[in-house]
Amino acid sequence: MPPSADVHAQHGVLDTLKQAISHVEHAVLPTRTAITANTYSAADAAQAFCNSLQAAFDAKDADGIVKHFRDDGWWRDILTVDFDFNSIKRDQIKGHLSRYGIPTIQNLKVVKPNDAQFNKEAGWLQAYTSYETPEGRGKGFLRLKESAPGAGDWQAFTFFTALWEIKGHEEHAGHKRPLGAEHGLHESSENWLDRRQKQIKFEHEDPTCLIVGGGQNGLMLAARLTTLGVKTLIVEKNPRIGDSWRRRYHTLCLHDPVWADHFAYMQFPKTWPIYTPKDKLANYMEEYASQMELNVWLQSTIERDPRWDPQTKRWTVKVLREGAEDREMKVPHLVMATGFSGEPRMPTFPMDEFKGEISHSSKHPGCHGKPEWSGKKAVVVGCCNSGHDIAADFYEHGLDTTIVQRSSTYVMSSEHGIPGLLKGVYEENGPPTDDADIMLTSLPLDVLEQFHISATEDIAVKDKVILDDLQKAGFKLNKYPGGLFLKYFRDGGGYYIDVGCSRLIADGKIKIKQGVEIERLTKDGILFKDGVELKADIIILATGYTSQRETVRRVISSDVADRLGQVWGADKQGEIPGVWRYSGVPHFWLMSGNLFQARCFSKHLALQIHMIELGLRTHADDPVAYKHAADPRF
Repeated sequence: MPPSADVHAQHGVLDTLKQAISHVEHAVLPTRTAITANTYSAADAAQAFCNSLQAAFDAKDADGIVKHFRDDGWWRDILTVDFDFNSIKRDQIKGHLSRYGIPTIQNLKVVKPNDAQFNKEAGWLQAYTSYETPEGRGKGFLRLKESAPGAGDWQAFTFFTALWEIKGHEEHAGHKRPLGAEHGLHESSENWLDRRQKQIKFEHEDPTCLIVGGGQNGLMLAARLTTLGVKTLIVEKNPRIGDSWRRRYHTLCLHDPVWADHFAYMQFPKTWPIYTPKDKLANYMEEYASQMELNVWLQSTIERDPRWDPQTKRWTVKVLREGAEDREMKVPHLVMATGFSGEPRMPTFPMDEFKGEISHSSKHPGCHGKPEWSGKKAVVVGCCNSGHDIAADFYEHGLDTTIVQRSSTYVMSSEHGIPGLLKGVYEENGPPTDDADIMLTSLPLDVLEQFHISATEDIAVKDKVILDDLQKAGFKLNKYPGGLFLKYFRDGGGYYIDVGCSRLIADGKIKIKQGVEIERLTKDGILFKDGVELKADIIILATGYTSQRETVRRVISSDVADRLGQVWGADKQGEIPGVWRYSGVPHFWLMSGNLFQARCFSKHLALQIHMIELGLRTHADDPVAYKHAADPRF
């Protein structure tokens, strides 16, 4: 590799920076480094910035720290500044540090220097970083901008820090992986299988963490905790891991591509399809639980109303097991990982009179094995991903199909939308998954929204033909400025990633009834409030789900459900509240989201649980105390 260019100091920025940290004797000041297509100085410029910012941290100089950020700059932090997730605007950084203290960040430096680069399209310099605290090690990512091309006065547009591991308590992975075999003479003749069978039973001990739900979120959190040495048990109501996917409609495939969907520690093979069929995913999840040595009790649930003891800091939970004796456990941490969605949302209009077949989309098996349905009239109520997929399946199996759109839907094509949003992050020959995860999560969601406004406009231009044709057919588009990701992050739904159904609607092959509320179901169809009756033999209610809070109410208790803070959406910093972080109830956690979120945020939730168990944090450090002090985030 060619040698990096020399770092040239220029007086203007030095004077400014000297003022920012003037009281720091012998401070290391950033130098002005011009980046051009013919130099290799991106890593040098980023390291000079890190050196200067490190001096401000060393001096506990809040003003000096702030001056390293642009006026539109952000600091996104996970578990370093305080025991929470934060997205802090420049003008709020000093106040936040005054409230919680300036963290002791040490040895801030650029890592992967060959990956540091000047992103000409975006107009910033980007680099991966690492740092230490007295108790742990962190990873980060920075995006630096200058006031004008070639000025070299680099300031942070985004600065990301995430506590990654605790010194002396690292994951049992990589160089610290378990030995596996125990060589030499032993009194016991137990082998690996004998030990695993004992571990799963928990005969003489209780787990530290009990996870309710064995979907992707429960599995990946359990894998993270197990790798940290935290004893964890999953209780799953189904007979097999993966049944939550197997039992969905027959044609279901993931709409996110393989590059974004890898599991923690165990990536899909190179031959894996771009869009994963549900049964293939289910089988992989089952294998994942086995290979990651996760402790799972199948056909098991918990009795409602577990009790929390604030003195012992333990939940008393009764596990109900089919075919085995029930078991009462005392566990420090209880996690709900039953999925992002809550209970199926059922419409309130009268339905008793209908004589045909009706079900919620979550219970719909699909048309496979139903040849008697061919030629019948099917109506799908609901116009997001599931509604479109089911309507397309009906049409392909010869049913006269109508889809009912009550409001509006954000639509983008899989062809143009997914590559446009994931370019440079999750794609073939993209960065390693762990690096891509850091790159994406380094962005405050409010910043991501601004980026995606432009990307969403570009996608809409490419999708213009199908979008125009949909509107001509009577379909109402939701032109959500932030696009798909923000629609999901903020609302949890209301979109369709088009994989073919939009053309069926645009061409009239699937009919649409738009914008009129349903009065009631008649014995052989649907009566709308405009007086129109739509005949139907089969009705599918793709009407979405309630909040995860309602599942907590059903499975745990109304008391816990009512004490939860906001779940999903956005807090005042733009962070998603309630999941992967403090829920509002001590030692009770919510773990939910898609495969990308399960992989990324299982890391951060596992570390929070680990730190509490190591005595490094308590819930006195959590937002429960902040709320009482009128923290501006809540």
